[in-house]
Amino acid sequence: MNLLFESFIQDVIGRLPPDKLRTMEQMDLPRRFKTRAADWRGAVAEVLHLSDTIRIAILDLWYRNQEIGKQQSVEYDPVQFSMDFVDHFYEEGSRVDVWEGDALQAAKERIAQHGHVV
Repeated sequence: MNLLFESFIQDVIGRLPPDKLRTMEQMDLPRRFKTRAADWRGAVAEVLHLSDTIRIAILDLWYRNQEIGKQQSVEYDPVQFSMDFVDHFYEEGSRVDVWEGDALQAAKERIAQHGHVV
């Protein structure tokens, strides 16, 4: 499942290679996992019980890490990002995709600055 989640993350940030995308589409995950979802993205989200705001959490962290990388003259590899995200998501006490106060709105605004609407 981690590999499917990593592909989901790479897709959200727009960095899933076309060949991997074709593979994900051909796997027919909704049928394999007997989900109500219409596509592989929805099937992964349903099977992993991901929240409605997981895409916001992924994009926000991706863009924030990209900014940090620019300041340090380092490019964050999308595959490494997806692996790190999965690791942190499953850590005990994880705060990934937890929104307190105006954190969700602030994340949406940061994402909008990069041309995404969520």
